[in-house]
Amino acid sequence: MKFIKIICLFLFALTSTKLYAQVRTIRGHIVDEKNIALPGVTISEEGNLRNGAISDENGDFVITLKSVNNTIRFTMVSYITLTQQADAGKKMAVKMKPDTKGLDDVVIVGYSTQKRITNPGAVSSIKAAEIENIPTSSIQNTLAGRLPGFTAIQRSGQPGSDAAEFFIRGVNSMNNDNQPLIIVDDIQYTYAQVAQLDPNEIETITILKDASTTAIYGVRGANGAMVITTKRGMISKPSINVSTQFGVNQVIQYPNYLDAYATAVLQNEAYINDSYKLASPLTLPWTAADLKMFKDGSDPYGHPNVNWQNELLKNSSTQSNYNVDIRGGNSKVKYFTSFGYFKQNGLLRDFTPTNPDDDGVEPNYFYNRVNFRSNLDITPTKTLNIRFDLNGRFETINNPNGPIDAAGLFKELISFRNLSAFSMPINNPNGTYGYANQSWGNGYVNPISRLANSGYKRNYNNNFNIVAGANQKLDFIAQGLEVKLNVSYASNINEHRFLQRDPATLPAFYYNSANNTYTSKGNNRFPVFTQGIGNDVFNNSVNSQLSLNYDHNFGVHRVYALALVNDISTINGGNVPVNFRGISGRLGYNFRQTYGIEFDVARNGNDLFRKEQRYGFFPSISGFWNLGEEKFFKKLFPFIDLFKFRGSYGLTGSDFGYPIVLTSIAYTLPGSGTIFGNGATEGALVNADVTWEKSRKTDVGVDINMFAGKLTMSADYFYEYRYDQLINQGAISTIIGQAVPRRNVGISDNKGFEVELNYRDKIGAVSYSIGGNLSHFKNKIIYISEAPDYPYLAQTGRQIGLTKGYQFIGFYQASDFDANGSVRSGVAYPLWSTIQPGDMKYADLNGDGFITAADQTFLSQPNIPTYTYGINLGLNYKNFSLRALVQGAWGYAINVFAEGTDIFNGVPQPLHLQSWSPNNPDNAIFPRIGFNNNINNRTWQTISDFSLTPGSYVRLKSLELGFQLPKKWIDKTHFIQNCRIYTAGYNLFTIRDTGKFQVDPEIAQGSNAGTAYPITTNYTFGLQVGF
Repeated sequence: MKFIKIICLFLFALTSTKLYAQVRTIRGHIVDEKNIALPGVTISEEGNLRNGAISDENGDFVITLKSVNNTIRFTMVSYITLTQQADAGKKMAVKMKPDTKGLDDVVIVGYSTQKRITNPGAVSSIKAAEIENIPTSSIQNTLAGRLPGFTAIQRSGQPGSDAAEFFIRGVNSMNNDNQPLIIVDDIQYTYAQVAQLDPNEIETITILKDASTTAIYGVRGANGAMVITTKRGMISKPSINVSTQFGVNQVIQYPNYLDAYATAVLQNEAYINDSYKLASPLTLPWTAADLKMFKDGSDPYGHPNVNWQNELLKNSSTQSNYNVDIRGGNSKVKYFTSFGYFKQNGLLRDFTPTNPDDDGVEPNYFYNRVNFRSNLDITPTKTLNIRFDLNGRFETINNPNGPIDAAGLFKELISFRNLSAFSMPINNPNGTYGYANQSWGNGYVNPISRLANSGYKRNYNNNFNIVAGANQKLDFIAQGLEVKLNVSYASNINEHRFLQRDPATLPAFYYNSANNTYTSKGNNRFPVFTQGIGNDVFNNSVNSQLSLNYDHNFGVHRVYALALVNDISTINGGNVPVNFRGISGRLGYNFRQTYGIEFDVARNGNDLFRKEQRYGFFPSISGFWNLGEEKFFKKLFPFIDLFKFRGSYGLTGSDFGYPIVLTSIAYTLPGSGTIFGNGATEGALVNADVTWEKSRKTDVGVDINMFAGKLTMSADYFYEYRYDQLINQGAISTIIGQAVPRRNVGISDNKGFEVELNYRDKIGAVSYSIGGNLSHFKNKIIYISEAPDYPYLAQTGRQIGLTKGYQFIGFYQASDFDANGSVRSGVAYPLWSTIQPGDMKYADLNGDGFITAADQTFLSQPNIPTYTYGINLGLNYKNFSLRALVQGAWGYAINVFAEGTDIFNGVPQPLHLQSWSPNNPDNAIFPRIGFNNNINNRTWQTISDFSLTPGSYVRLKSLELGFQLPKKWIDKTHFIQNCRIYTAGYNLFTIRDTGKFQVDPEIAQGSNAGTAYPITTNYTFGLQVGF
């Protein structure tokens, strides 16, 4: 018995000692490779990962170990995971090294994140720090050439309207349904809203491109997705960062126009040509004396020679940008707050109003934007995180009321009937303003008077968002399990205000220099200003998301899953709410980070469609094989860190821009009278079975990292088959006498490749990087409802977005006509015009001897680049840094017509000096000059590939040179933590090939060519200070 008591006492003492050994407190300090304190490191007990802590703003940590294991794990994004033995009696010193291989870099995918080493999808991303100093107002402008698969086209340089339209992997919709889904911190944005974002607020921008990353979005994932995350607080001491930029925007190139003398000479030539086959030639508009006065400037009022472009516009304007943000936090509360102000001025000259009381009325173009953001994370317990985000953007866009042409000032500048060089003098001898009084003019009042005295039109766009959420870990049920709830509210309130006079009614006088008299246009007094306000957009949406996430490692096995319920309700003005609902799921497994498979699925829809067809099912499967983790491969190629093959296949959809589906024929009552007297008009037949577009996507790719992450490469081949596109039923004859509805019968496909290659290294004190990417896509129409009379009129088999028109084959020569001036037999000619030598000649595709609509075909290339590329360069030496981006595109066509090319529709240009004439029949690049050109030569009425030119360009897109003040300099202030000065440029240099046309290769498109606000080169100087 005594022996048993002794044994029991021994076991009790042993157990007590073991229990005491299990519970012990470890303290330590963590630094990075530069011995700087590292906050935010996750510290966990090896073998009991639920037991953890986080290093504070000083890099210190405390953790209580609860097992006999003395090993502690240290993890942090962008750093190599470290394990280290602890000693209860000593303070640990931990030094973490950066993960130069980049294998654990986190990438954003739909509603989740993945490590690059195990991600099976096609993803490209960029950190906002790489683009935040580029001097442009819109985020999408900065991304061109930086991300493979991303195409951005800037159509205008107008302040507040200069944001590029963009696409992911090109376009593949005949229904013009090509806009990507845009998600910013769980809120869906539009093109216009993402353009309002301040780069200073952004953390990362990620492009999701294949089915594995977008199928989870279901009916809104067919066009890819742009996912933007904003900055959040971190465990650190409070830091205040102030940045300021001031810059100058300079027009890349204004078009060159001919002066008054050259214009008058060409107008005389036009009258001579227009006299062809007339019994009596037309009287020339200008005599020899007129031409002399135009040339020598001896009569500046009767024979003016005005370059209106120079008189109305400056070569440059200014812009400024200011930001302040505060960031910091501890283990309980983390915060990020920012405030930004951006201002961009216009290119109009400052004109003094005639009435001194009007001083202060701002008629120039300008754009102002105020941004604010507050992201707050609260961690009341170790397992619960609460999120509260508040942000908004308030922008003002000002436009002059002076232009009369609906297309704006730049349309007037290029229009001959509006502003030719001799339309009117700058002002009359007595200081009054004139007007265009020529018989071919339109009587417009002098543009200086209109711009100075007509007031403004102003738009106010306000966007306000709130996000509240909570994330609760459920490790007590299963380790790695958590539930997440997000509720967001987004609103847009846009309105306009105006203070204006009718520019057509301003006082104007024609001065006759021959007899020194003035003739009033009709109104001798300034009309009073009218003012008003109106609502343009008022909408809001509420998005609720509830998700259950699971992610856990069982040794070398990793299992992860997601189940999400999503509901979005959108109210636009007083309309009935549109509701989007769905469920999404993900299930994935990988073994030893070597083999992995993932399943994604979504079932969602909206109430735009009939109840029976409201929801769709969108599955995908993806997987990877990381050859670089195989033992034999590591042995053969130890310098290769990652060699991963991946592939995906799945179904996505798109409901973008779909109207509410009608289930019965609509009838329209007449505007006057009664039903019984006039009857009602029957609308189109109804297709109640309308559904969304669907896209089957296939992607295969490879990711490679070599030489400890110095060299990285990614390559993808993709194929997309898009069907159920809602298109017109062109194959049904109009003889039925009733308009037929659109049906989901269109089919097209899109395929291409992407390659990205980056290399970085260091030589002594110089570190450098060089990278490049190339993207190509080409779509094809597989089925479109059509019944062409000739094979060459068919769209099937062609690319989307081709221009339909005639094939230009040269000019009619004198040999094409007989002695009477009639077209010889065997020479095809159009029936819509009287043809003469020098007119444009088109191919007679059906061989009937006449040029008719049956000879049209689909021309040239699409209007969006099929190849895009970018080359990035980086260089750092001590405190100096240099970044550059060269960007370009080719494989598309520019269509320049109407004022952009037609003489005396547009203002004469240098190309018109190379027109056809009897003395220049072989080297002409433009048809014979005509004032009343027949339809055959009017490019806006007779579309042909004469007005098409291949588009290709290469730009020095951005360049930044910075200097970081040495720490020993700023330490003397005792309150400045860092200070950097820099200068940067955007659109600095362009090499282009646009043939005979004076157009920017991005801005030129359709009737917009030559009439849009010009794109500018931007230069800026900036200062960044941290406290």
